[in-house]
Amino acid sequence: MAWYPFPALAGAGRVDRRGQDGAFDVVLVSGDAFVDHPAFPAAVVARILEGQGLRVAVIAQPRWDTPADFTVFGAPRLFFGVTAGAMDSMVANFTSMRFPRKTDRLSPGGRAGMRPKRAVQVYVQRLRQAFPEVPIVVGGIEASLRRFAHYDFWEDRIRDPLLVDAPADLLVYGMAEAALPRIVDWLRAAAGSRRALAPAPLPQACFRVPAGAWREFAGGRVTLLPSAAEIRQNPRRLLELALVLDASVRPGAPVLVQPHPKGDIVCFPPALEDWVGEAAAFDRLPFNREAHPLYDEPIPGLEPVQFSVVSHRGCLGACSFCALGLHQGRRIRSRSAAAILAEIARFPGHPAFRGTVPDLGGPSVNMYGWDAAGSEAGRPGPCGPACPMATTPGHPGGSGGGIGVGGEAGVAGDVGVDGDVGIAGGVGGAGSGLRPLADLLRQAAALPGIRHVFLGSGLRYDLLRPADQPAFHEILRSHVSGQLKVAPEHLDPAVLTLMRKGPGADFAAFVDDFRRAAAEVGRDLFLVPYFMTAFPGAGEADGLIAAFVRRFRLAHEQIQEFTPTPGTVATAMYATGLDLRGNPIAVARTQTARRHGRQRIQSDPATPAAPRRTPPGSHPSARPPARPGRRRP
Repeated sequence: MAWYPFPALAGAGRVDRRGQDGAFDVVLVSGDAFVDHPAFPAAVVARILEGQGLRVAVIAQPRWDTPADFTVFGAPRLFFGVTAGAMDSMVANFTSMRFPRKTDRLSPGGRAGMRPKRAVQVYVQRLRQAFPEVPIVVGGIEASLRRFAHYDFWEDRIRDPLLVDAPADLLVYGMAEAALPRIVDWLRAAAGSRRALAPAPLPQACFRVPAGAWREFAGGRVTLLPSAAEIRQNPRRLLELALVLDASVRPGAPVLVQPHPKGDIVCFPPALEDWVGEAAAFDRLPFNREAHPLYDEPIPGLEPVQFSVVSHRGCLGACSFCALGLHQGRRIRSRSAAAILAEIARFPGHPAFRGTVPDLGGPSVNMYGWDAAGSEAGRPGPCGPACPMATTPGHPGGSGGGIGVGGEAGVAGDVGVDGDVGIAGGVGGAGSGLRPLADLLRQAAALPGIRHVFLGSGLRYDLLRPADQPAFHEILRSHVSGQLKVAPEHLDPAVLTLMRKGPGADFAAFVDDFRRAAAEVGRDLFLVPYFMTAFPGAGEADGLIAAFVRRFRLAHEQIQEFTPTPGTVATAMYATGLDLRGNPIAVARTQTARRHGRQRIQSDPATPAAPRRTPPGSHPSARPPARPGRRRP
């Protein structure tokens, strides 16, 4: 059953035009199989464009050794849109040890090898071969993280900005539900001709322009970034670049410009009105929550999240290893309770729904409703003085010195380690705490046809306060399916400082509090912690994790080696061997060294595996979901 018409699709060696003849306005190319679900980027973009009155077709996972698959729908009237999919293609294709993955949960039947390495670059090159005059727009997580010069872990070198390697006309970064219509208007004015395009100050957009040409249209404050050549000559400058980017995904940030011999890269900050309207724009999008009818095989990544619901965007944490800030920013944008409840209320009419919402949440799930902790004039704050991270050196808005980024003549310098992005208020302010989330879960569970609403997203235990205990007990009593996910990541204060996780958090105390609270509500619950080993500067400190999980008899399956993803501060630390203050740190680079910490923990027979049972009273579909396509080696 389809609630809404599916778009035309070419994939799995077949074409389904869905009864649509003639040319399309936009043709999207995606590295994932096409699933009409809000967790799949191509579906979100397709629904936005359809809402603009455009005819949209999708080419999913085309063969890249020939242009043939890219020409199946012909030239679109306006543009091609390209995304690698829900994950960076290198992360999707390779493990943290650089081995090819054996499965791909975002492909039919879970088959690996359905997308190329650096998919955006490859897809754009094939499209440009076949359609030299048609505009091409790239976006998604891969494009967002690679919009400037970046360290590539899989090649162990500094790569040029994506727009240098991929001859696209525009890169849109971040979550662009509200920004995309403005970009579509810009493309409509060009009527499908590259020659008619002229760079413009579009929010969340990046262009490649002739050297210095950005001065003609950039306007406002501009920060000049170190070039790829400068970074290759002096790797320390990569950390400078990462710290600027870390604080730039916010309304009111400067325009960022990176010089390059083949054309300067210029990126514009988000618009405040777009961020404010982002949730409402998302709420209007219709989804069938099913794979396209063209597929005969299931898409494994759909099943765990088919009836999961996103509560908010953004994260205040600014962890140095997390790419979320570079993509979604650090201002919380919560969806309204009314919109979320209306979405869930439609589920009982879906033939695949069995009464359980496996996850109602988002990044750092207890930040739902913390929009007031975000900003003045759109400037996101990490938390405020009550936040455990607020005094962490290197945390934006925190304390302590470090590497700064100076401006050049006529160009504003911007954010260093102590960037001006913090605000007063925050965690202790209005709307913070666990109560907004607990109320939302309770209201959702009371809807007709809904049996269970669970919390499957990770909880920031270090942000819980004594006043949160009643809400925490309520969540444990009714909204945990058996396992609660938390992400301490590490236990050593020095490593937590490098991670910008807040070294004052007491995970041992939380474990005791959790077990006590579970007993008080009469539930046999388990804690599933996520730990990260081989982090830059960790050295032998990973041994603390082994001792801790043995002492508390915790599950030890959710442990992975740090994987340097493009653009993050932690990746810059890995590549340079420098900490946030520019001091040398030890970095595990060989496979043997990188495996050591995880093997030390998981080979310990005294530590138990995660429980694999469904608690009494819970439907089998209530098992905590994995994020689509996210596999931990």
